[in-house]
Amino acid sequence: MESYIEFLNRINSFQKSELVLDNSNFNPNASVFSKVDDNNKFSLFYGDTVVFELSSNLKKSIAEIVDKLYEYAPECFCDRLVSNTFHMTLHDLSNSPVLDEVSSEVFKNEINLIEKLKSTPVEKQTIKMKSTYIFNMVNTSLVLGLYPIDATEYTKLMNLYNIVNYVKSLPYPFTPHITLAYYNRNGFSEVSARKLEAIVNELNKNSFEIELNTNDLVYQKFTSMNDYTSIFTL
Repeated sequence: MESYIEFLNRINSFQKSELVLDNSNFNPNASVFSKVDDNNKFSLFYGDTVVFELSSNLKKSIAEIVDKLYEYAPECFCDRLVSNTFHMTLHDLSNSPVLDEVSSEVFKNEINLIEKLKSTPVEKQTIKMKSTYIFNMVNTSLVLGLYPIDATEYTKLMNLYNIVNYVKSLPYPFTPHITLAYYNRNGFSEVSARKLEAIVNELNKNSFEIELNTNDLVYQKFTSMNDYTSIFTL
């Protein structure tokens, strides 16, 4: 596990106050094509995950940020995420655009997570976080970065992460964030990229604190990036 300082150094290396895109037409990551259809609507995409659900007030604040993104540069994005899906992912599990490819794995994830929670129950607690900046997540989406406010909060968060990581280990480090919008699957022009940079850089002048609560930590299944069902609370 990364130390708190290592974690901060890593996320600070790519979460910057200014969004900078290439000086050319923007083309999204190919992963967008499996989540968004030809009409820029969310397509069927199956899997499971463990997330912190957000308070209604926080969802409202996030929705206001998304409103401004879509107001200033709507051509940069696909269909909007509905506000009740906003969450902070603790740990990705399985996903696929083909149900038969993932259904048995999702079933095993659920059973294994239930068993793990019997031996390592989740302690009721809160975790204090703070926002960093809105940044480009691997050319797939715009997200709002988050970080625990100190080493104690970081340890609490990573202890929870490691419970789920026991079920399915991931090959990449944990980067806490809230997804705001997925990109237009057709990409967008250099002119639009400059518009998007301008509004993001303006929004990044603000930051706020977030308190996560394990009462809101849930195992969910999804059928698209806009359709999540909570199965149980951890």
